[in-house]
Amino acid sequence: MYCICAILRSGIITLMKSAERDKAIELRRIYKLGYKAIAEQVKVSKGTLSRWLEDLPLSEERILELRRAAWSIGEAKRERFRQTMRAKRDKRDFQTYLRQKKKLSRISEQSMFIAGLMLYAAEGDKKSKADIAFTNTDPDLVLFFSRWIVRFLDLPKNKLRIQLHLYENMKVGAEELFWIRKLEISKKQLWKSQVRKLRPKSFSYRDTSRHGTCKLYIGNVPKKSEIQLSIRAFFDTYKAHLRV
Repeated sequence: MYCICAILRSGIITLMKSAERDKAIELRRIYKLGYKAIAEQVKVSKGTLSRWLEDLPLSEERILELRRAAWSIGEAKRERFRQTMRAKRDKRDFQTYLRQKKKLSRISEQSMFIAGLMLYAAEGDKKSKADIAFTNTDPDLVLFFSRWIVRFLDLPKNKLRIQLHLYENMKVGAEELFWIRKLEISKKQLWKSQVRKLRPKSFSYRDTSRHGTCKLYIGNVPKKSEIQLSIRAFFDTYKAHLRV
């Protein structure tokens, strides 16, 4: 009985936090409110609120509008500080990205092969003996693995198949077209999409960068065995190198 009550209480708390987060984002995006004004309506810690809104900075024009409307100067300074820090972070991240891109510009064929193996070791199907199946929500990862299959396993691209797992609040036709174009495949390679009902704790995919979950697969017993044995060989060979 105690466990059931604890689970129910945990579920209620999760739903409440989700509702508070949605409200905070709505107040920011639609009404362009500052942290102080949002905090008066959404009762969460400053750290939580800052994390929720870190990618939603106010424009300089909006800050000036709020100041003209007798908004506290201190709050305006805090908003500008957050905006400045975000700009510095973005600049730092971009410089890191350029360094890594330069470092990886001459990646070897062996490294590309290992990258695909590690991707499959993390996200690939391990149960089926026949199907090479990779499932992910990130279109770029699915595209990479689809090209990896063709390049390193020498399997025909037109034999690849995909199946989408979507939610009822998504436009099925639009999402199917998105994945077909992204992976550069034909409509014949798309299997019937699975559309799920939304549950209280499920992610609703409101973010425009989300397009559901895509399962990419192709049947080939020898090649599936080759992947699994290659992964095992890699770890058996290099596991000693990472000992501290």
